[in-house]
Amino acid sequence: MFDMFENYNQEDETFPASLAVKPVIVVSVGGSVIAQDKLNATLMAKFANSINELRKEGFEFILVAGGGKIARDYIATAKTLGIQNNFVLDEIAITVTRLNALLLIKAFEDAYPDVLTDVKRIHGILESKKIPVFGGLIPGFTTDTVAASIAEYTGGIFINLSNQDGIYNVDPKYSKTAHLIPKMDHEKLMRVLAKKDSRNPGENMILDAFTCMILNRSKITTFVLNMEDLVNFENAVKGHEFKGTIVESISALETEI
Repeated sequence: MFDMFENYNQEDETFPASLAVKPVIVVSVGGSVIAQDKLNATLMAKFANSINELRKEGFEFILVAGGGKIARDYIATAKTLGIQNNFVLDEIAITVTRLNALLLIKAFEDAYPDVLTDVKRIHGILESKKIPVFGGLIPGFTTDTVAASIAEYTGGIFINLSNQDGIYNVDPKYSKTAHLIPKMDHEKLMRVLAKKDSRNPGENMILDAFTCMILNRSKITTFVLNMEDLVNFENAVKGHEFKGTIVESISALETEI
């Protein structure tokens, strides 16, 4: 469970210069994308095709699979069986995310064949032209937090893919007046989202507080997009016009004005 921290105190290698030319893109693939009422093989295959086409253009990806409804169902069932320990409930959810990650791996020809649990292995796998794929890592950390941490480690870009078009001023499920926020800085991200996080196992939110804190402290360029529109996803990666939310540092936003 904690092998991502193995050899943590050993001298770390510098991230390869060959990978620094174009930022690595870390994609947090929401569990709702992989499965809602049933597993969505069609969408996973289309997503794999999009990633493959983008890789041909020189983009490098790291994928992190979420748990989604399946994980929440397992947590609910565990509670029915009398399990109330949040650490244990998180462990159950992490197991589901790793199963989802394994399924995601099978959709790619060039994915590394095993679900990864150690971020220090990313360097070599990217150099071998394979796609690293993770699930959850540590109880208390969502897969979004895992993806944000990996983006921080690699100096990469963070993309959240879910069933929501982006970040809204209020939850669009409960308010007809909700509107999409196309651009914001990291401080606003903290104000809009971080305060809504209760840290309950399996909680469904667009980005949790820990994720927002990591994105904020390293000013990681962030995209929040709807997985259903993969052309839109490709446009965002290529720097074209897209629908969704981009989170950038204040200086980057001022440069665009």
